[in-house]
Amino acid sequence: MNVKILVNPKNFSEVLAACGLVILAECLDSPVMRCRFTQTKTVICDDNVFRSMLFEFEHPSYDNLLQRVAALDVSRVDGKVTLREHGNEIITLDWFELGGFIGDKGNFSKADKLEFVKLHHSVFAELATLNEDLFSLSSETAESSYLANLSQLKKNYIDAGGVYDSGNTRVFAREFLLIMALQNLRSMMSKLINEWSVLYGLATEWTVPAGLFAALVGGGACKRYEARIERFGKDGLVLAVAREIANEMMMV
Repeated sequence: MNVKILVNPKNFSEVLAACGLVILAECLDSPVMRCRFTQTKTVICDDNVFRSMLFEFEHPSYDNLLQRVAALDVSRVDGKVTLREHGNEIITLDWFELGGFIGDKGNFSKADKLEFVKLHHSVFAELATLNEDLFSLSSETAESSYLANLSQLKKNYIDAGGVYDSGNTRVFAREFLLIMALQNLRSMMSKLINEWSVLYGLATEWTVPAGLFAALVGGGACKRYEARIERFGKDGLVLAVAREIANEMMMV
């Protein structure tokens, strides 16, 4: 089955979410066969964001994979947030204990991490679709979305009061997949946090998943981008729109 998901390549969190989908499929022993990023006509999506790239991949039963992800049990095992299927551990999440997160660490440190993951899983389960617009779908919730800083939702308005729209209560379906990527791509996130920028690449030719991750850090044929963190207000940090860089060797 050939699957296509619209992606904004200049939003690093969406690129990470695509990687998170591949990671989760592997954890469920239902791996993606091959994948790539390809240009497409520009489309305005459900979240009013223009997207002009597809994450394209082949999977033997994508609809079944989505159903399995939606049915995962999110629980606490030995003090750790764990995803389980039929009692079997799929992945344990502890990235939020190890740093490497753009956000209000003061508030996030106090949040119940089990409820945090459950919220994003429930939104994914509610909105998961076979259509191309999966990454643009979101749900308004009563809870804070601490991933807003990683989703380019924080907007800084230039005015006397320094008012901004945080987008803190809108949760995107893709963010559950982003959580998977944050667990497995800590080195890139650490670089982003410590140096306020990171270079990443998108595989533009068909490749197995290993090639996808090789391209992410600059190997093989890929389109290259630089993601940066920007400061707003007194303490605010947000992932800025990435810029495409020259096709040269990346050092990450």
